[in-house]
Amino acid sequence: MAPFSIYLKLIGASVQSQMEYKFNFLLSMFALIWFYLGQIGVILVILNRFETINGWRLEEMAFLYSLLVFSQAITTFFFAALNGFESYVIQGELDRLLLRPLSPLGQILTSAFDLNSVAHLIIGATALYYGSVKANIEWTLTSSLFFVVVILGAALIHGGIRLAVAAVAFWTMRNRALLQILVFSSKELLLYPISIFNYWVQLFLTLVFPIAFINFYPSHYFLNKDTSELLFHPAIQYMTPIVGIALFSLALVAWKTGVNRYQSVGN
Repeated sequence: MAPFSIYLKLIGASVQSQMEYKFNFLLSMFALIWFYLGQIGVILVILNRFETINGWRLEEMAFLYSLLVFSQAITTFFFAALNGFESYVIQGELDRLLLRPLSPLGQILTSAFDLNSVAHLIIGATALYYGSVKANIEWTLTSSLFFVVVILGAALIHGGIRLAVAAVAFWTMRNRALLQILVFSSKELLLYPISIFNYWVQLFLTLVFPIAFINFYPSHYFLNKDTSELLFHPAIQYMTPIVGIALFSLALVAWKTGVNRYQSVGN
């Protein structure tokens, strides 16, 4: 059987196992939607008091938020299995995967597709529609295609971070704390334009931990925002796909290095 067909069977088994308990699936999706509504509520409270956040109006904030949530939908669907990777190392489950004539990373990714990504899509689509209409965004073929490319690039940034954090477990065994900080807590920074932070934080979120490319920089293109608040040349608003490919490639190198140095827990 070809490897691709095997991966498809693994994906099918993962989806089928989640749909076996439909009530739990619907409940978790409902809870996730309420979580996002809570985040939106906080933004609304702030905007109700100050009208803008560093010059960003409600509709612009909604569009900023839509880029974050849409890219999270793709990342959650494809890379959710990496969240529990430390258990593969600690419990020796990785040994079993390495014995198979398939990519261990491919096996892990296809073992746990998260269908809760549907909730991300619902919230993202709603925020995108509101932001686009209220901000009078004119969707052309070029901007529509670039939107797709930006979402894919942003998903690669999310995915690259998850993959790099997972690879850390090859050296430290545990990565739960790092996962919480870099994967989950860091998203709170993207609820607002990074221009509200000081120069050094903006620099860090651009060059060191480049999550600003997920939504802040590309938003300037779609919203036709003033580029004077950008740290670098205005061309930076087009670089999300480039940063995504570069970051994911580096994370993949870290992963392969970790696999090559991995020693079974039985040794």
